[in-house]
This record gives sequence, structure tokens and C-alpha cells, in this order.
Amino acid sequence: MSTNENITQHRAAVLSVSLAFLVLVVGGGLLWAHSYGTASTDDAQIDGHVHPINARVGGTVIWVNPDIDDTKFVKAGTVLARLDTNDYRPAVDRLTGDVESEQAQLQSAQLAVPITSANTSSRLGSAHAAVAEAEAELASAKAGEAAAQAQISQTQASFRRAEGDRARYEQLMNSHEISRSEYDARMTEANVASAQLAAAQANLQAAQQRIQAALQHVTERQQDVTAASVAPQLVATAQSSVQRVSGELKRSQASLHDAQLNLSYTEIVAPVSGIIGRRSLETGQRIAPGQLILNIVPTDDLWVTANFKETQLRRITPGNTAEIHVDTYGIDLHGSVESIGGATGSKYALIAPDNATGNYVKVVQRIPVRIHIQSALASDRPLLPGMSVEVRIKR
Repeated sequence: MSTNENITQHRAAVLSVSLAFLVLVVGGGLLWAHSYGTASTDDAQIDGHVHPINARVGGTVIWVNPDIDDTKFVKAGTVLARLDTNDYRPAVDRLTGDVESEQAQLQSAQLAVPITSANTSSRLGSAHAAVAEAEAELASAKAGEAAAQAQISQTQASFRRAEGDRARYEQLMNSHEISRSEYDARMTEANVASAQLAAAQANLQAAQQRIQAALQHVTERQQDVTAASVAPQLVATAQSSVQRVSGELKRSQASLHDAQLNLSYTEIVAPVSGIIGRRSLETGQRIAPGQLILNIVPTDDLWVTANFKETQLRRITPGNTAEIHVDTYGIDLHGSVESIGGATGSKYALIAPDNATGNYVKVVQRIPVRIHIQSALASDRPLLPGMSVEVRIKR
């Protein structure tokens, strides 16, 4: 082989090595630039809400919807099962009767307030009028007493004059100076005057008795006024009765509402639309309050939870675009970073690690990142919570 051929081969080898080195350098630079601006992880999955459906009251299952079963779709508002209502309907009927009875009592108590107020007010007015009437009667009796005393004074004077005339005429008759008839006339006048005096004294006694009776009437009427003066207390008592019955009615209405709610809970209804899972409900089964009977998983509110290493978070901020590779279908979806978790996964563990025990080993922690799914899949390719995905986030 000639010297020129050796030189040519040497140059070709050097050129090949140089080109290979250049390719490695450029490829490594591109790979570094690409990896520097991205963060990826295969520790990610589809997440969603899982709604546990619990029995709100206990009872015996008398009917289960035949269209509900594991893996089947159910719409919100669908009746899932019914419990025996005989455990709760009697309480509703009894409390309904209590409420109606107390409503009638409240109405009666409310009507009693104005009636009591009117009666007590009328009674007080009548009592004052009766006092005035008794006092007028007393004044009249006292006036009658004064008149009787004046009449006694007058009849006493007439009696003394008539008796004096009779005694004088009796002496004259005895001395035969006057006739018997003249004496009889004077004796008659004396007898009349005596009778008038006795009548006047009887009138005085009657007037004094009327005064005593009038005084008794005044005392009695004043006592009636005192009794009628408790009208405000009677009205307050009637009003307090209204408040008491109203409180009892509210308590009974609350108990009735609670009983009606328990009765309505015997019909178990799906609160959301989704796919049923873990059904544990059969006809004839006796269930307890709070017992889990099935789960419903909505398929229209999903997101991705990707657990990135803490050293990758420097390249992740909310709003970054994301590529989501779904292992189940082998397809890629588009998304965006919605938020970053508030702590590492170990802090959410049931028993969090205690690095102060002396057994500390430093490991790279992972922090959950929530990613919003922007793309949509066909109905025959649903995304389900728990599916494994791979996520790549670009800055």
C-alpha cells in the first residue's frame, strides 16, 4: 500500500472519529437540555372520588333494585333499596297526633289571652262601679239616720207638749173644771205623739241598720276591687300558658320532623351518578345505621396524582403542561399541573416516621402533584380511578 493511501485512510478514520464525537456531544447536549426542562415519573395513577353509601337508619331490607350491581352504572336519584317502614311509621303517626293536639291547645291558649284580658278589665270596672254604688248607699243610709234623728227630736217635743197638756187637763178634770171629753181629746193627742215618737225611734234604728249593711257592702265591693286588681297577673298567666304550649309544640314538631326524616331514610337513593362497587346488600338483610352497603365511583370528575421526587419539584409549578401516558390503552393525554401537595406522602401515613429515634436513613421523599386532565377519551375507553399512568411535565 502506498504512502498516499495510508494518509487517506488515516484522514478518513480521524474524520469518522471526529464526526462520531460531534454527534455524541450534540446528542448529549440536546438530551441534557431536554431533560433539564422536564420532570417525569411512573409513580402516578388516575384518581377520583369514591362515594361510600351508608345506611342512615337501621332496618330490614325488603327490596333491592335489580339493576344495581358491581360494575354497573347508576344515575343520581335512582332508588337503590328500600327498608321496612313499619319500624318508623308508628312514630310518625303518634307524633303527628301530638302536634295536632298541641296546635289545638295553642289555639285555645291564644284565644284565652284576649278573653281573660277583657273579662278582668270588665270585672275591675264593675267592681269600681259597685264600690261607688255601695258608698252612695252608705251616704243615703247616713242621710236617713240624720232624718230619723231630726224626726225623733220633733216627735219628742210634740210628745212632751202633748203629755204636759194631758197631765194638766187631768188635774182640771179631777177638780171638775173641765169636762171629760176635753181631757180625752188631750189624752188622745198624747197617745198619738207617743206613737209618733216610737215610730221615729224605730226609723232611727232601721236607718242605723241600713248604715251597717251599707258599710258591709262597701267592704265587700272593695274586696272585689282588690280581687279584680290581679288582672295583669291573670293575663300574664294566660300569656305564659301560650308560651309553654308553643314550646311543647315546637318540641313535638322537631320530634315529628326527625321521625319523618328517619322514615324517608328507609328509601336509599344514589346521591351521585357513577359505577357501583363493593355491593353488600341483599333482600332480607338486617342492616345497622352507618353500615356500608356499596360504593359509587363517578367517572366525570377525575384527575391524575403523580408522586414526584422532592428534587424534581424545582422544575414544577402550577400551570405547567403535562403529558399523561395511560398504560391501560397505551395512549397519551394532555394535562396541566393544578396544585402541589402540602406534605410528603410519609407525613400522611398512619404512623409517620420519627427521625429522632436514631435509625435515620436519608431517602428521597415524594410529594403528590395534582394534574388536571384536559383531553377526553371515547366512551368505550373510560378512565377509572387507580389506573397506572406515566407523567412528563414540561416547564
